[in-house]
Amino acid sequence: MRFYVNLFSMTAFLLAGCGQERAVDYGFTTESVSITRAYQSLNLRVRHDLELSQQAQEALEHGVILTIGLDMELRNDADMTAVRRDGKRFQIRYLPLSERYQLTDEGSGELQTFSRLRHLLATIDDLNVQMFTGPLPPGDYELRTRIHLDESRLPGPMQLPAWFSPQWQHDSEWSVWPFKINA
Repeated sequence: MRFYVNLFSMTAFLLAGCGQERAVDYGFTTESVSITRAYQSLNLRVRHDLELSQQAQEALEHGVILTIGLDMELRNDADMTAVRRDGKRFQIRYLPLSERYQLTDEGSGELQTFSRLRHLLATIDDLNVQMFTGPLPPGDYELRTRIHLDESRLPGPMQLPAWFSPQWQHDSEWSVWPFKINA
């Protein structure tokens, strides 16, 4: 009888834990976007919160280059057609001999070096981006953004495990930022 009580208690304990999500201390989120109109473009200030998982940090320290992508999509709010799609890509690498982290903006080729990973991530946390749109007629628009760790840019043998491992799931959800363009 005691065996069955212990077995029932153990089963109930395991099943109670199955429905709960495990709190994670890593991932990417978009906190805010401010949009100002310029001549045939939008000036964006995008604020993120980026935390790499322990597995991603270890890969970085072992010579794996990580690519972080910011995707942006401007849509006309009336019919939801995409007016413009744009993006930025950043490469992060660790230099073991100098014990420094390097950030490369793939679009401009700009290279920055940091003594700490948190300083590098803070640079991506607060971005000023210009999105060329051409002339936009007056109306309501929305800007969709997301930031993600690009698993397709990992070395070949790491790609398949990264797609299925929760330690490599850093992607933010698409966030929507409505705004209006006046005449």
